Amino acid sequence: MIINNFLIILLISIISIYTIIYLNNLNGLIESVIKRDSRIIKIIETALDDLYSMNAADDKYIISGDPDYFLQFGQIRNEFHQKIKKLSSLTDTGAQSNLLTDVEKNYDQYSTLLKERMLNRGSLKLPEKIRRTYINKREEITGNIDRRMRNLLIISTEERDRKLQLSRDMVARIFNVSVISGIIVVFLVFFITYINARKINFPIKLLREKTKEVASGKFGDVLKIPAPPEIRELANAFNVMCDRLKELDQMKIDYINHLSHELRTPLTVIKEASLMLEQGVFSRLPEKQEELFKVINEECERLISSVNRILDFSRMEAGDMYFSFQHADIGAVIEKSIVKLFPLIRNKKMNIIKEISPNIPAVRMDIERIAEVLENLLSNAWKYTQERGTITVSAVHNSAKDAVEISIKDNGMGIPEDGLQQVFDKFKRVDDRRGAIRGTGLGLAIVRHIVNAHGGEIWVKSKIGEGSTFTFSLPVS
Repeated sequence: MIINNFLIILLISIISIYTIIYLNNLNGLIESVIKRDSRIIKIIETALDDLYSMNAADDKYIISGDPDYFLQFGQIRNEFHQKIKKLSSLTDTGAQSNLLTDVEKNYDQYSTLLKERMLNRGSLKLPEKIRRTYINKREEITGNIDRRMRNLLIISTEERDRKLQLSRDMVARIFNVSVISGIIVVFLVFFITYINARKINFPIKLLREKTKEVASGKFGDVLKIPAPPEIRELANAFNVMCDRLKELDQMKIDYINHLSHELRTPLTVIKEASLMLEQGVFSRLPEKQEELFKVINEECERLISSVNRILDFSRMEAGDMYFSFQHADIGAVIEKSIVKLFPLIRNKKMNIIKEISPNIPAVRMDIERIAEVLENLLSNAWKYTQERGTITVSAVHNSAKDAVEISIKDNGMGIPEDGLQQVFDKFKRVDDRRGAIRGTGLGLAIVRHIVNAHGGEIWVKSKIGEGSTFTFSLPVS
């Protein structure tokens, strides 16, 4: 009996050690996918976006000579370089390192080419011959960078998939060993075999099935299984990985949907107006032709504004947005923002009321960004308030919080209670149940980023049919 018990204990101990080792290895693989491979893939994808944005900013600077575009180009270029450095610290295979080395060499060539261009720039705009030569060389270099980055993306994706496949193989191996050991143990003690099968085999089987679902792109619900601590820890790590992959996939879908929504309408207008000009529909009506040109110009400005808004939001989320802080009078900023919107307010025959408390202390802020916040909130209040409605703008000093609180109140349609929690989320649109849609996706998300960057807070109170009040605070010191 003692020998049999010892054999059972020894067998169970060996099996347990074997299972724990493989589970820990599997856990390490999953954590590697989450902490390294997924990060590498995300950095590569954003670096490719930076590469395209960098070329676009450079083209705008070459054409217009506007130093703002050169500043934008420099910022994107620095971001791209930092991401290349980050990739160098994360990659661990020879193929990845070789590709990154080639990318860094091409980047050095690009930097050298840029210096040569600046030396050749004798006037506001480059001579045509030098400009074409520079652009051809730049396209060749950036094309090399793009190809190597995409090869690196393929290798990194394959590495991630290889680890996922390896994790599935390890789960299968653990499952098979557990089943075989259960068959052996059943001849010794049926009850022990039965208990072990329930505690080990069942959760591993669920985990294996869930791994297959994830590999096929079906993330599904969170995996919840009663299991021993080791398997539960593995399941938790697996759930974290699934949540992250699901979030990345949803962000990609939201991003594409938002771009389609933002860009399709102006592009359609530009296409139709251009077609009418091409067909000479108003060839004998110069005034109509001028109106079409004006429409094309306005829609182009709208496209540029949409793209810039998306780029600004991307930089804000990455923490790379620059703010120029200074102490200023918030009342003056409010007044200027109201003046900008006043023609629209007058057209809808609306009333605007200012309730600015006297002796409000100066606030440390980026004037342009806070003006952007005010203009966005005022524009929303104007958009969702009926004709002859009222907008109230107030500013008070909250001495308890040592902060200035600015409120924009309207008596418009209001926001449903279940939409208040998501109104500041990116790419979120809130239906007021009357057919109107609150928000186009990024405006209020950008507002929240700006306010948070100033150390303030923003919140909203609303009731359907009575209106909404958006309030944000800015610390005095």
